[in-house]
Amino acid sequence: MIRALLRTFREVWIEPAGRGLILGAAIIVATGTVFYTVVEDWSVIDALYFTVVTLTTIGYGDLHPTTDLSKIFTVFFVFAGVSFILGFLNFIVARTVRERVERKRGGG
Repeated sequence: MIRALLRTFREVWIEPAGRGLILGAAIIVATGTVFYTVVEDWSVIDALYFTVVTLTTIGYGDLHPTTDLSKIFTVFFVFAGVSFILGFLNFIVARTVRERVERKRGGG
């Protein structure tokens, strides 16, 4: 399973659109992590955790923004970040499904 995931990411990286999506996702996660580390004074681990939990729409609620600046940032961050992350995941899933269909057609 891990091998398949790594292979998928390697293959996605080869495509220019995939590379852009991977870099974009990394930039979004890094932006949230740095922002919450600086503004909320959270540890890097807490800020990364909050960013990932927020962008995946899990939202445990154990951490939350406490300043007005963080709350405003989070509103825009969620709209932009969740949309981007969903697009990124859609790209990977669509590519994986397409490959499996092509393998079945070619092997059948």
